[in-house]
Amino acid sequence: MQFESWKEPLLKLPLDELKKAQCFVTDLIQTLETLHTKTEESIVIFPPEDPLKIEERRRDKRFDLEIEGVCSLVKKQESEVSKESPIIIRDISKRGLRFVTSQSLMPSDVLVVTFQLPGTMVAGAIYKNPQKKVYVEIRRISEFPTPEGLKYDIGAQSIESERVIELAKEEENQAQVNKRLALKGDTRILIASIKETQAKRLEEFLLKQGYVVHKVSQKQQAIALLRKNKFDMVVSDIDTAKINEFELLKDIKMEFPNVGVIVEIDTMEDWKNILSWEVDNYLTKNYNDEEFNIILESVQKKLLYKSMFGVDFKKSRLEGLNILVLSKKEVLKKLLGSASKEKGLKLFFVDDTISALTVLMEHKIDFIIVDSEITGPEGCQLLMNIKRDFPHIETIVISQNLQERCDFLVSGTDNFIVEPIESQEIFAILH
Repeated sequence: MQFESWKEPLLKLPLDELKKAQCFVTDLIQTLETLHTKTEESIVIFPPEDPLKIEERRRDKRFDLEIEGVCSLVKKQESEVSKESPIIIRDISKRGLRFVTSQSLMPSDVLVVTFQLPGTMVAGAIYKNPQKKVYVEIRRISEFPTPEGLKYDIGAQSIESERVIELAKEEENQAQVNKRLALKGDTRILIASIKETQAKRLEEFLLKQGYVVHKVSQKQQAIALLRKNKFDMVVSDIDTAKINEFELLKDIKMEFPNVGVIVEIDTMEDWKNILSWEVDNYLTKNYNDEEFNIILESVQKKLLYKSMFGVDFKKSRLEGLNILVLSKKEVLKKLLGSASKEKGLKLFFVDDTISALTVLMEHKIDFIIVDSEITGPEGCQLLMNIKRDFPHIETIVISQNLQERCDFLVSGTDNFIVEPIESQEIFAILH
């Protein structure tokens, strides 16, 4: 061993004191590295061109361990599933855990993890007590074969118990919203249109669906009815909406901010013109009944969540969003890439559905953008699988074809973009 002056006092320490010194030095290195770490590249092309040295990075910044523990999936408030799964904790830090288990889990699952720390780790200032029960959210999963079967290497981020209670409350709220959605007779819709034939068709369709419907042809009549009766939504067309510089939309949003507004548009230029009036959704020309019904329910869901619980169903989550992009379009990379560092976005670009599913299984994703040009009918099946396995993820489809757009809506997508892609539209949808 090469002799250096600073090593001499360490050689005189007994083994237990040396282990404490090791914990202190490792903690100090981790703190200093955090202070001097450069900003990580926010755009990930998957698969990466150069293999990521994940194991090396973990050893540098974490405490490598081999601790037995148990984990269980958090369901309601702070109660856990009775069956606990054994795990081996490989390393820990102030921000989370990495462990190995034979239990198949999914990104975004919330777990309670229980384990016993060695006495030397208590002095490392990571945890003050040896017996630990912590809550974590799964962020990354990778699987590997062993003689005993498949094992899963899992990276999980620490979360506070208060956040666990919030997540359980959100789940309960969602169940209540779904019950209310089934009662369409409680939803009142006002049709405001100068196009008599079109308004009549809308009225007949909505009445068949079980909604309570009223129809007017003038802005003054619409405002008078909104003042007299409680309405949940207003459906209009672009010709009616843009009379007197969008007076109808302006007055509705100023006086009735909790009423949802849907506008039928002819061109994407129309959509850009109505964005500033906080329109909740839009219908494109020649839409079919199925598409209209899906859009109605999506707006109704947002309104219900806001009225029942005082918060928006789709919160503004642009800060720190993890976005999976299934597209080869350079314009999309430029638009999202320019905002990634400013907004803290983490972008995963893939060019086929197999890679998309791999990213979904290995990372926590908040939003997915799917380009129908490179997926075709396979994209519809992909979205159906995503909605089944990852119901919390919101999805956008980029499509030029009306029928294709309808197919994706039926498959469960939350929204769509009609090309050409523009930054104003894509960020309005992401918000």
